[in-house]
Amino acid sequence: MNRLAERFSIVLFMLGLLFGSAEKAYAQKAVESNRTNFLEKVYAHYNKQLNKGLDVHGPDTTGFWMASLSTYNALYPEDATRPEHIPQRAYLNRFVDAPQGATLYWDMPSIVAAYNLSKISGEDWYKQKADAYLKVFLERCVAENGIFLWGNHYYYDAFKDSTMKFGSKPVAVDKKTEKGDLHEIRPLMPAWETFWKISPKATELEIRASAKAHLVNEQTGEFNRHADGKSQHAFIEAGGSLLHSLSWLYSKTTDAKLLELADKIAHYNFNLSDPSTGLLANDPTSDRWDNHTTTTEIGLWAGCLLQAAQLADKSYQKKWNAMADTVLSSWLRYGYDDSVAKYYGMLNIGSGQPIFREASDDYPYKPGNHTDIWEPLFPTHNYPMTLAESCLTLYKLTGKKVYKEACERWIQQIEQSLPARQGRGAYAEQYGRAIFFLLSAADKFEEPSYRDLAEKIAQEATDVLFAHGMFRSHPGEYRYDAVDGIGILSLALIWLETGAKPEMMGLYF
Repeated sequence: MNRLAERFSIVLFMLGLLFGSAEKAYAQKAVESNRTNFLEKVYAHYNKQLNKGLDVHGPDTTGFWMASLSTYNALYPEDATRPEHIPQRAYLNRFVDAPQGATLYWDMPSIVAAYNLSKISGEDWYKQKADAYLKVFLERCVAENGIFLWGNHYYYDAFKDSTMKFGSKPVAVDKKTEKGDLHEIRPLMPAWETFWKISPKATELEIRASAKAHLVNEQTGEFNRHADGKSQHAFIEAGGSLLHSLSWLYSKTTDAKLLELADKIAHYNFNLSDPSTGLLANDPTSDRWDNHTTTTEIGLWAGCLLQAAQLADKSYQKKWNAMADTVLSSWLRYGYDDSVAKYYGMLNIGSGQPIFREASDDYPYKPGNHTDIWEPLFPTHNYPMTLAESCLTLYKLTGKKVYKEACERWIQQIEQSLPARQGRGAYAEQYGRAIFFLLSAADKFEEPSYRDLAEKIAQEATDVLFAHGMFRSHPGEYRYDAVDGIGILSLALIWLETGAKPEMMGLYF
């Protein structure tokens, strides 16, 4: 046995002692069998990425992690163009992937993975790299008013050593005048705990300042997905992010006003649910398709509310759990297509009837006729695995059969959809989300077959994505992109291999 294998055998043995007899047996299984050691692959990835893939461009060498890398050498790709045959992960004509730069918002899952790797191995190196990234971000990517310049409209250009802002075209930001009006964090709930460890003051200011800027009406709780105060685009996923962040900050400060505001934001959408069906529109302020439509995005909103409830005091906890129960049970009443054993992609909120796309409808940013577990593009307002997780949480809370049935249906859909994308392979994020849900379900229902299915998906993900000593985003090219969710896959593989859910540090997806 070589030194690397010996090291991981020791790590897995110690994890068994730490997490109990069941997990010990599971961890030892990986050592004794010839199956892939997924934790070993995760370590290999971050060893290569964090040794070679940091910012060495432009005048300043910094601790930023480059958002795009070639798997051949873990350096920024010489040719950064994307092949036409690759289904794009984030928007079709924007710069969410942070060209020539870094994007901490989309790196949040990888930051959390790095902290967990240090915790498991006892090697502080991974944590040090994460700390350095957070610190340089706080130095260079925060507006004068305290709002973080990150999310889906900001990134750091490592070649220009400047924060960039974009709608349609990136422009350099002047931190002294920039207000952070395009601040938008969805669909990931940030790992606020990681920032709190570095600077509680900066973390609190960001949450308070950005929440205030996103609000349109403090009395009604109306908000905008952008932090510009205008009455438009109150996406429920953005509302979920706001109420989740405010509740997390309450858990640190016990400032009751934070929960009051979170409650208003939650009720803004909830109060606009259709009185006959109980369904919530994806965006009640829109004049587009999403004004009268609900998708699996409701699962993300409900999940944020359920997570926030765990952070709130008992009065809000009971109320928010009940609200999530109401809206999700309403969606499940209409959402399943028995004829094909799949959930619909879109429902009309007034009738509960499915909405089917016309043949001429080529608008990319909405779901198809049925929800797709392996859908590559963000944002199509399609979050099937997050909805499945919310069903599992509500089953734990209520014991209602409707949620157990929903979980079983999602698991059936996962199994029947393999191999992913008819054998073409999926993005790392979609593999990670499916594994995460299956491991959650395996624990709750004490059903070993769910864990076996998670391992089957992990093996497929590793087979198609692990190349040249690190994970690539997609099997169609030898490229890593932060926006493609390798951090989510890494956390899922850590859980699968160790038998214990990673410490999420506030992260929710």
